[in-house]
Amino acid sequence: MAKENLEIYEGSDPRRLLEIVTGDETWIQFKPPMRKQDGRVWLKKGEVPPVVCVSDFRAPKVLYCIFFDGLGPVAQIPVPKGQTLTGQFYADVVSPEVEKHYLKRRPKNGTRGHKILHDNARPHKSLAVRQKIKDMGMHEVPHPPYSPDIAPCDFWLFRKLKDNLSDANLRIGSASVGQFTDTLKSFPRMSTGRHLKIGLKG
Repeated sequence: MAKENLEIYEGSDPRRLLEIVTGDETWIQFKPPMRKQDGRVWLKKGEVPPVVCVSDFRAPKVLYCIFFDGLGPVAQIPVPKGQTLTGQFYADVVSPEVEKHYLKRRPKNGTRGHKILHDNARPHKSLAVRQKIKDMGMHEVPHPPYSPDIAPCDFWLFRKLKDNLSDANLRIGSASVGQFTDTLKSFPRMSTGRHLKIGLKG
């Protein structure tokens, strides 16, 4: 399936990768957890390494739906506390935010002709989401089951985002959305497109 996806773009203008928007969900901790590399220390022979707590399960966290394309961030949508991430929530709340971004960029066409790449999680494949994608004039890029390696959010974006946010003093609220956007915009332009192509290669 990855080869079939790649054949669509092989030999064509690299700018066609800009037609793909990809997204997924991730938890963002406010007081980011210490990374393992942050706890590394030099030890003399025979010394016992200190105990390092790499995560605090009590730290507040927010589930975000994050979308991007080859030009940068598209939408960052916080999921309200207590809200179950269902297909209907995706169709009613998440998808319109993606559509809004493209209507600003392309007032006449919006999302028409664009392609969406996401994994096979149940909310993504629900009837409500499929219908919404169709209504938006978008097409789904096939994703093989149980395979995170062609979803750029999994193998690239979320790790890079959290590494860049790990030293930030994040606050829960609208200010944090600005921090996400600023961090995402700081990534080199077209690196997102390059990683989309890496994902399509599988």
